Amino acid sequence: MYAIGIGEKKDEVLKAYHKLSEEGIDVELINNPKTLVDKLLNKEIDGAVRGSLSSSKVIPYLREKVGRFYRASILKNPFNREIFLLSPVGIDDIREDNEGRIKDKIELINYAINFLKRNNIKPKIALLSGGRLSDYGRSKEVDKTIEECEKILKYFKETDEKVDIVHNGILIEEVLKDGCNVIVAPDGISGNLMFRCFGLVCGLEGYGAVLLNNKEINFFDTSRNATWKRYYNAIKFIENINKDKS
Repeated sequence: MYAIGIGEKKDEVLKAYHKLSEEGIDVELINNPKTLVDKLLNKEIDGAVRGSLSSSKVIPYLREKVGRFYRASILKNPFNREIFLLSPVGIDDIREDNEGRIKDKIELINYAINFLKRNNIKPKIALLSGGRLSDYGRSKEVDKTIEECEKILKYFKETDEKVDIVHNGILIEEVLKDGCNVIVAPDGISGNLMFRCFGLVCGLEGYGAVLLNNKEINFFDTSRNATWKRYYNAIKFIENINKDKS
């Protein structure tokens, strides 16, 4: 049994619900954010999708219950048709101070690597900054993002475990063409904007945003403005994860 949250915007959630029901997948619609989270954590359901419930009501309660986590949108790369993770995509997913942001991104990357490996996908990480590397010196804000990425790159290059990671400035089109499957945005605002451009404007196929932390929680965050296909895809992705475990 799975669950999808249903808020004021109901039509697309109902479309996904009916499509899943037609395929014999048991789905419950829940209109209370706390009930959705509690049922998931109490293992009354096998997975949950935020659906059209308000993020400001679901996410803080989820953090209260499970502790710190990051969100990574799962999208389909238009160049190779494979999935990639885009993170951070929440405005409060990483800290605002420089040292905290670097630590959070390192932790986020490690969780993303573990998630992909659990799903038999070889991780290939790309760090995004605010401009081309040759733009360094033109803007203090851009310089900060480039310096931050270089510090993260240096950290992973010096670790014992080999990590496939690159920093190619702002060139997201190039790292997607190269098949990178973890895209680390400069911050949650730019990550959220990229997700909205990819998923809600350009219609890139997506599966919602998976939670990344030290636990395996089958919860997918989704936009209230998503189409039914995104809610449907999120449940199907969770179902495939559960099948692989069994």
